[in-house]
Amino acid sequence: MKAYLKIINTCLSVLLIGIMGFLFCQTKAGTYLEEEFGLDWLFKLRGSLPPPPDIVIVSIDQASAEILRLPDDPEKWPRSFYAQLIDKINQQAPAILAFNIHFGEDREAASDQKLANAMAVKKNVILSNYLKQKTVPSLAEGEIRYEQVIEPIPLFNQAALGTAPFPIPKTSSTVKEFWTYKHSAGDIPTFPVSVFQYFVIKEAYPEILQLLEQADPVLRASLPNRFDQLVQKFRTIQIFHDIQTAITKDESSLIQMRQLIADSQYPAKLKQLLQAWFALMKSDERLYLNHYGDVGAITTVPFYQALTTEILGPKLFRDKIVLVGYSDSMEPEKQQGFYTAYSKTSGKVISPIEIAATAAANLIDQSWLKPLSKTNQAILILVWGILLSSTFRLFSYKSSVVVAFLLTAIYLGYSLLLFASENIWMPLAIPTLQVLCVLLWQSTTYFIKIRKVSERYLPKEVFAINTRNPEGMNQFGVLMQGVCMATDAGQYTGLSETISPLELHKLMNDYYGTIFPRVKSRKGMISDVIGDAMLAVWAAQKIDTKLRLNACHAALEIKTAIARFNDNCDYQLATRMGLHFGEMRLGNVGAEEHYEYRAVGDTVNTSTRIEGLNKLLGTQILVSEPVLNGLQGFFSREIGTFLLKGKIQPVTIFELICTIDEISNIDTNWPQFAATFAHALDLFKARQWQHALEKFRAINESHPHDGTTRFYIRYLENQLFSVSENQNSGNSQSKEHAVVIDVGNINAFLH
Repeated sequence: MKAYLKIINTCLSVLLIGIMGFLFCQTKAGTYLEEEFGLDWLFKLRGSLPPPPDIVIVSIDQASAEILRLPDDPEKWPRSFYAQLIDKINQQAPAILAFNIHFGEDREAASDQKLANAMAVKKNVILSNYLKQKTVPSLAEGEIRYEQVIEPIPLFNQAALGTAPFPIPKTSSTVKEFWTYKHSAGDIPTFPVSVFQYFVIKEAYPEILQLLEQADPVLRASLPNRFDQLVQKFRTIQIFHDIQTAITKDESSLIQMRQLIADSQYPAKLKQLLQAWFALMKSDERLYLNHYGDVGAITTVPFYQALTTEILGPKLFRDKIVLVGYSDSMEPEKQQGFYTAYSKTSGKVISPIEIAATAAANLIDQSWLKPLSKTNQAILILVWGILLSSTFRLFSYKSSVVVAFLLTAIYLGYSLLLFASENIWMPLAIPTLQVLCVLLWQSTTYFIKIRKVSERYLPKEVFAINTRNPEGMNQFGVLMQGVCMATDAGQYTGLSETISPLELHKLMNDYYGTIFPRVKSRKGMISDVIGDAMLAVWAAQKIDTKLRLNACHAALEIKTAIARFNDNCDYQLATRMGLHFGEMRLGNVGAEEHYEYRAVGDTVNTSTRIEGLNKLLGTQILVSEPVLNGLQGFFSREIGTFLLKGKIQPVTIFELICTIDEISNIDTNWPQFAATFAHALDLFKARQWQHALEKFRAINESHPHDGTTRFYIRYLENQLFSVSENQNSGNSQSKEHAVVIDVGNINAFLH
């Protein structure tokens, strides 16, 4: 069951980032993130493109107003200047002139007439109209909104090739899209689309007539054979619409037309233009602009220079689309703060005419941005999230981070390649956010795991201190006051020879699983573990009675727990404990290559010696006098004063038996026995060797299992031959000194 739950948990964690990204990309917030950040990053990473070769902008700018001594407000310029501009540019035979200027009011009659005459000569001028939002009451819906087309004055409207609006969809920060057709205004083509259509039909008019022979012979028969005759005979914008409708009347017809173009021997440029035209017919109502760079990236000529084409060169405008409109320096309050991904960084405001030029160039080259469909985006983001999450399941954390960054670099590189070469816009912001989420999540999980693992080796505060200041790990620790507990498991050496390492490993893990919780629950710290030996400390920088209380309680609880452990285990591990109180330094021991966090000092060494004394005395818990000094609530007996191996100063040792409350549960005879033992020990300390020996022998008869009594009997029997009773009970001066048992020599001597 646990295995299945683990598999389910793994699958859910792997799917989580992918599903979150999948859902997020369907929301407006996800779209906003991709448009505002992902798209901007792609533009900036790609950099600027060469200016489109077929388009030139004539900017109505501040410099022209000053040089030509015209008003700062371009709407007050005499329209004869625009007539002069048309005449000058037409001398170079441009493909089309398009004015993103709304001539909505009559001005000086002669000047207006000059402009109308200039437009009518070549019939190659498109003017801008605009859409006005209107509402009318409705009983069913309260009100109906619609868009009314506001045309130029009739004089210009009749003289021009046609008119078209140029509404700009604007997001919160930058211009990203342009309208192709305004369905809300009757499916009328917008300004850049009208310019593009004129350019295509003018450049490929004979080829389009051939296509119409297949698609609509009746319409073909009504059209003249030359383009100049077409624009003079028809209201061109409308005839463009009729031609387009005939070619795209149904899907099969459009497919047939595309196949005819693909199989034709048309020049490459004409074929590309026709394919772009068909692509526009199947495009959305709004397309994403593919900006060529910062403001001024498209070839731009100031108005005053365009009036002197002899200076600029005789071929500047030849066969080009010439767009005329206000630059960003004229009436900036009317620019509405238009920015692109490039101009947002530079702080420059882009003019509507440059946006129109970008849109027209995108249509000619089919280079408008093509985002993945919502379905493909969602699938890509789902798979990407699963791939990232799976990486951290397959590899180590460090390797996973490297792999995640490599995958991100590959994804970014591929996205940039498609963006630069195919104009395909893959989502970038959400996948980047997924990478950050995965790294944050996995890093947090990883460091939580590290913290959990470290807690099994180090106290929380030690981990925190060392991670904050790893350079300080080579310092010499902190001087502490506390208790050190040393433990040892009997029979361990024999067991290690008779059972396999795996069995021994499991046995010791179970054994320490019994001991460690008792230390931790009593606020102790595991300082060291070697084989069957454990070292635990209860330490603080100031003397605290609670440290000794906790250590003694922990020792008694370990004793009880080990008894239960041995009852349920095939192998017996009788545990001996030694406790000593004093100074110690607690800190990192080692060098840069490896550190251990442990206690060092005489207190540690003494506790291990006291633990070893258990084997000699047949006891389980021995503590030094400083441990029990002043403590209440524990039942213990004094064992004697010993000079431990390798030590100089003797230590008075007590056996810790139980708490006062538990004495009745252990043995009701213990108080009487302890009192009898204490009397015998007093005789020993008074150097009344023979009386002490007799007393210990009497105790042994009633309590034959007491190892300490047997130790004293053996000790006294071995020592009596060298020390007479008279000597031992001699003068009062010698009795002032305690009797110390030298564990190293097992000899009693006098101080």
